[in-house]
Amino acid sequence: MNKENRRRFLFRLPAIISATTLLSSARRKPAMRYDVLVIGAGSAGMPCAIAAAERGLRVLVVEKDSKIGGTLNITAGQMSAAGTRLQRSKGITDSPEEHFKEVMRLSNDTADPAIVRLAVTEAPRLIDWLESIGYPMADEAPAVVYNHPAYSRARTYWGKTDYNPAKPGEDAGKSLLKTLLPLWEKHLQSGHIVLLPETTLRRLTVQSGKVRGAVVQHKNGRTEKVFARNTVLATGGYAANPAFFRQVTPNVKRLISSARVSSQGEGIQAAMEIGAAFRNAEKHGVTIGGIELQPQSGRADFWTAWARISTPATRAPREIYVNANGQRFMAEDEPEVDRREKAIAAQPDQKCWLIFDETALTAGASLVLPWSVGKIREEAEKGQCLWKADTIRELAQKTGLPENALMNSIAQYNEAVQKGNDELFGRKNLQFPVQQAPFYALLTYGFCLVSFGGLHTNGALQVLNKAGKPIKGLYAVGEILGAGATTGNVFCGGMLLTPAVALGRWLGEKLT
Repeated sequence: MNKENRRRFLFRLPAIISATTLLSSARRKPAMRYDVLVIGAGSAGMPCAIAAAERGLRVLVVEKDSKIGGTLNITAGQMSAAGTRLQRSKGITDSPEEHFKEVMRLSNDTADPAIVRLAVTEAPRLIDWLESIGYPMADEAPAVVYNHPAYSRARTYWGKTDYNPAKPGEDAGKSLLKTLLPLWEKHLQSGHIVLLPETTLRRLTVQSGKVRGAVVQHKNGRTEKVFARNTVLATGGYAANPAFFRQVTPNVKRLISSARVSSQGEGIQAAMEIGAAFRNAEKHGVTIGGIELQPQSGRADFWTAWARISTPATRAPREIYVNANGQRFMAEDEPEVDRREKAIAAQPDQKCWLIFDETALTAGASLVLPWSVGKIREEAEKGQCLWKADTIRELAQKTGLPENALMNSIAQYNEAVQKGNDELFGRKNLQFPVQQAPFYALLTYGFCLVSFGGLHTNGALQVLNKAGKPIKGLYAVGEILGAGATTGNVFCGGMLLTPAVALGRWLGEKLT
């Protein structure tokens, strides 16, 4: 070695020693390998991790948010189950088989029968278990509810809430979260659950044809490989990701969403990158009555403002519905929820303008939950999602609705009220003509509460590739399956939250 090379070697020696030391240390201390890696600490991931930890398995949970719970922080918390102890105590005869038949009937056989059957089989066990660990069941439960196509018997459950008149029902999902927290904390303290908060999934790791874990990124930007025998994707859906939503649902031009902003679909995309099959986006359905408070924001906060038009069973309509062409398109008191949702979804840009007058405004229950009459008037002055005018002509000008079409629609409706017969659509509730100034127009949308597309799994919740074969070591549970799997192309009551929690728990009990 000549003098110059020796000098360079000695200069680099500290770095070489440091690198060698680090490599030696890494070899002496291999990365921790877990029994189960759960990505997502929400309505499916939490019960999955808890159930696995209860069996003594070591579980690593990766959660991109700073807090756990996912949609349990915002959901209304409605679950459905048949054959529970609570039903029997109230003299209700029911069974998982009847529940299964009704979900398939309501969904017109568009839901996945294997997933539905597993969910309804596990549902009563979930409800009984929740009660046994202190879930504060609402006194009215189980009940028949009408926000979705109604079941034939009382099989819908929810928790008691600390009632907030500004956002009624918002704490219902949190009551479930609070019930799970003591078990979660117990296993965190014992070390059976290890939580990595503010950590994002980057990609899945595949070795020898099996998923062995994932590459994750921490808040500080550092990436890390994590290893496990089983990897469970519980990252939720994509209902707050406009780009991915448009990619898989090209027939809907613009996404208006009430989903949690963290619903970006990373788990779906990571699985698709290794060949997982994606399905059911074409079953996309909307929730109706969404109000975009900030124009062009793409957001409709269910708890801040929601037009009560999902069913006439809880509030008879005192307004008419017109589309962007200024035309009525349905009987506003249509009793079938699914027909109402599909009628609005079929309108241009899924827009629905609610037109009413001063008499209708003050005649009964508020059109907008949780707004008072005063709040409606206040928002009408702002002219962002709600407008007020002294004449119909002026209202058309403010809203951009076609003037002649709007005036004709109102005139035809008022004539139907006078005759007591709506020849166009057969509306029965005809007590309120639109004739007393000032006049109001509220712009609502069919909005996205959940995403319908998701990963294709078999009945054991193993993720399938495009050839229909299981991807070894990879499972999925929760909204990442897509609402299309659990509820088909309609909304069946409780078939969003129930499958997430029940099947998350079931999967945690089965993994080895």
